[in-house]
Amino acid sequence: MREVVIENNLDDLTFKEYLRLFTETDLHSLLSLADNVRRRLCGRTVTFVNNFVVNYSNICVARCPICAFARSMEDSDAYTLTPTDVVKLVEEAYYMYGISEVHLNGGLNPELDIEYFEEMFRLIKRRTPHVRIKGLTCCEIGYYSKLWRMSYREVLERLREAGLDVLSGGCLEMYNNDVRKIITPNKISAEEWFNIAELASKYGILTNATMLFGHVERPEHVIEHLLKIREFQEKTGSILVFIPLKYNPWNTELYRRGIVKDECSSEYVLRVIAISRIVLGDRVRRIAAYWVSIGKKLAQVALTGGANDLVGTMINEKVFRETGRKDITTIEELAEIIRGTGYQPALRDTYCNIVKIL
Repeated sequence: MREVVIENNLDDLTFKEYLRLFTETDLHSLLSLADNVRRRLCGRTVTFVNNFVVNYSNICVARCPICAFARSMEDSDAYTLTPTDVVKLVEEAYYMYGISEVHLNGGLNPELDIEYFEEMFRLIKRRTPHVRIKGLTCCEIGYYSKLWRMSYREVLERLREAGLDVLSGGCLEMYNNDVRKIITPNKISAEEWFNIAELASKYGILTNATMLFGHVERPEHVIEHLLKIREFQEKTGSILVFIPLKYNPWNTELYRRGIVKDECSSEYVLRVIAISRIVLGDRVRRIAAYWVSIGKKLAQVALTGGANDLVGTMINEKVFRETGRKDITTIEELAEIIRGTGYQPALRDTYCNIVKIL
């Protein structure tokens, strides 16, 4: 690897120049460049939210080969929580951990109707009114709209009225269609994801955005994805946090079929996060080092290479645990991880407003 000299402003680079930065720059120089961009735009504060994850159902008809969590309705360990079950968990987490956000995560479950989600959201708001509701994904909105024979607009309006605050940003995976045919063949297209997210923004429902990497993609697919995120953000301004997600292949169909044989390298993870900061610049202020998917030690390194958010405490997260990851954390531990980089830890809310300097 070598240092790539770029004469233009980083906002004005061509696709090929971003690709060269991503693939040809030596790692130290790339991380340093990303860190300089981050310091100039975002300062020295690193944030995360105190949140709780509820996987309300593991039934999903998409059955993506990248997923170790989904089950069929016939599986013995398939489940769907009732709205009462969900709110009980949220209420317990609120009083035990002081959470400010619940992250609702499920799949494409044909047994659910819109009243299920409306009841769930209303109960959460009634019992824990200070807790923000993050969920569903645009894929869920797309699937359930067809299942319920409703327009996207009607579904979004009804869920917003019931208490939905923010879309979670999941299931975007990778923008390239050829890649999507391999990793997520039965979900909506990436273009439809953006269409739903744009419509949601018009009703005041903001979103996070993700990118799943480390499977079958090539470097050019990463740049393509990031440029699409940037274009969308310039149009809507509705993305709160960009979260690069490292693919963990264990217990997934892609791994069993030998299509993906191992995890991507730590260097590749750091390169992806660094180039995300460089490409997105000031469009998306929060670039995440998601400790659940990449591990705490690597997340700490990524904070010196462009990232300025650790996503959250993610209490009770189960999707990545199905791939073998067992990490848990606390507010205090995440704060110490941040302090170890020389940066200032801070709790934020779902909308990225700083609540407390730690």
